Amino acid sequence: MTGPGGRAWLTLGLMSALFFIITATTYASLGLALPAMVAELHWSWTEAGTGFGLLGLFNGITSAVPATLIRRFGARATLLTGSVVMGLAFLALARTDGLILYFAAASLAGLGFTLLDSVPGTYLLSRLFARPSFSIGLFFTVGGLGGVAGPLLYLLVTGHNASAWREYWMIAGGLVVLTGIAAALLVDSKTNIGAEAEADPAISTESWTLRDALQTRQFWIIAAAYAAFLFCGITANTVSVAHLTQHGVAAAVAISMLSVEGLLNSGARLAGGVLTRWVGAKTLLVVALGFLVVGLLALGTARDVPMMLVYAAGIGIGYGLTFFAATILLLDYFGRGPYLELFSTVNLIATTGAVAPTLAGMTRDHTGGFTPFFVVLAVAVSLVLLAVAFMRSPRRSGA
Repeated sequence: MTGPGGRAWLTLGLMSALFFIITATTYASLGLALPAMVAELHWSWTEAGTGFGLLGLFNGITSAVPATLIRRFGARATLLTGSVVMGLAFLALARTDGLILYFAAASLAGLGFTLLDSVPGTYLLSRLFARPSFSIGLFFTVGGLGGVAGPLLYLLVTGHNASAWREYWMIAGGLVVLTGIAAALLVDSKTNIGAEAEADPAISTESWTLRDALQTRQFWIIAAAYAAFLFCGITANTVSVAHLTQHGVAAAVAISMLSVEGLLNSGARLAGGVLTRWVGAKTLLVVALGFLVVGLLALGTARDVPMMLVYAAGIGIGYGLTFFAATILLLDYFGRGPYLELFSTVNLIATTGAVAPTLAGMTRDHTGGFTPFFVVLAVAVSLVLLAVAFMRSPRRSGA
């Protein structure tokens, strides 16, 4: 792999592997370890959910950090920094003996995730591929497979031994750090194919700026859709196992639904990358949000395997397709130029999704169950769906 094309595919492979392992060891694992952590450390579910919320919160509020580091120091330095931060986060998780260290670890993991995940990944791919939809879809797909691998990796390491969660965090940290360093050393951070004439007819060629885009309602609707899938995904990963087991579902079955969800999540991202050749990103986004609504309602009523599969399909497909379609729609509507800052801003706005675990935990503590929260969230996502359905392509003032 010596030519620019080879370097592009190498970068895609490395960033995809990194996205895979950080997804598997954070969002897809913390919800599995929390029941054991809660039992051993005598926390309430509100406290446990707050830690998961901090993971999402810092994943969001630090969204401008990778954009700033990339512009000033480059992608390699950003990835190395993220690897160090993640190493500290997992070390703190492994040594957690109280809420303060747990909250600090979750916050560091959120920052580390931001430095290593979709912001630097989509930034590099949008510069390396003339038509980036498929490569971004593949990148999201492999990352989503981490949601499948996370529960399996957790069970493999712990061997159904609840007290082995500390060992799991140490192993997870080592995997993330090693992958992050490899990516930092080998990615192509110099090539910028976007400096040439635009080759993708779906991507806007208007000279959008960050300020111009922020003044359009389309940007805010896309940001709301992005926040919606994070609300739903974080909620499912955090409390679905606790919710289902509360209603008599075996823990192993509940955990397996997370793997089904993660598999469909990944498949939806790849399908989106293929379907954009024939179906617009906006249409895909409407369909994706509809899946999320169905998934939330099914989760609230699931007691048997068929309904649990409906929940897993709704959340999995909806999450993956919304993630992909919202990202591509942002690129299509506003072009490559301001994409790094716009995508970082969308992630910052979507930080609102970080309150989902805390709200879900409060709902259970006060009502005895999670279902009322699922219903309210389904209504909110339905409103975003309607906004997307009636949205039109933006036009830059004075263009």
